[in-house]
Amino acid sequence: MAEGMRACIITNPTAGRRRRAPLARFTAALRAGGASVQVLATRHAGHAEELARQAMHDGRTDCIIAAGGDGTIAEVAQAIAGTPQRMGIFPAGSANVLARELAIPFAPEAAARLILSGADATIWPGVAEDAKHTRLFVQMAGVGFDACVVHWLPSRLKRMVGRTAYVLTMLGAAVGYRFTTLEVRVDGKPFRAHGVVVSKGRLYGGRFVICPHGMQHKAGFRVIMLETAGLLATLRMGCALLLGRVERMRDVRIVTGRSVEIRAAVPVPVQVDGDVLGMTPVRIRDAGRPLRLAVGRDA
Repeated sequence: MAEGMRACIITNPTAGRRRRAPLARFTAALRAGGASVQVLATRHAGHAEELARQAMHDGRTDCIIAAGGDGTIAEVAQAIAGTPQRMGIFPAGSANVLARELAIPFAPEAAARLILSGADATIWPGVAEDAKHTRLFVQMAGVGFDACVVHWLPSRLKRMVGRTAYVLTMLGAAVGYRFTTLEVRVDGKPFRAHGVVVSKGRLYGGRFVICPHGMQHKAGFRVIMLETAGLLATLRMGCALLLGRVERMRDVRIVTGRSVEIRAAVPVPVQVDGDVLGMTPVRIRDAGRPLRLAVGRDA
């Protein structure tokens, strides 16, 4: 039991509406375990980061908990990374990729027990920078067709139907997207691709394996590059993703690096952790700020 633990939950009320009752159970389990709990709801994009910074400034919490999807988690991490502050996660989004990656429980009582146990481990986020934005990410950044889907995704549709919204938007994007050659440099070495995912973890889009080994607990990334242009190649990669066979594709190259630069003749969409960043050119690098995250021993 964690008698006297002060927990601050930052929740995105638009993420996973059907998880309101589980969030209430999670909060109750923390209090039953001896923690005092404050719940703060976000009101706009970027608000989770603001709330986390304010909670740290006030010194009123031992653990700041992101209750939402990967985007909410990344916003809270943006504030916490590089500090001694411990961060927890209660998965309440559409995909919850990081939670699956690190085996963070979805069951409210189990998630609360993990927070109360005091367990933690260090993970190493990345940072993506375009001409206008600098954004920390905890799972992956995408450039090309997948980022186009994120850019076109109506937020209202996402709130209404969750992951199904990505499928519907993908069908629409497939008609209008123009595949562009990407000039990629990984630690200075040049490559050419038509779609790129820069990943900290093994998983993509939920529980689907995009590369065999992740790098959450050390600096660097797996850079997954689709070398063939066109919708057919993208669909083949999607099927390989569903089957866990992306690394076996002949036109997919996977390399490891710590600095990635991506350019194109015309601007190409960029997304980080399932949220819009901007357009190419983009530079992706280690954040240089570790994150103390509440995870189990087997993560």
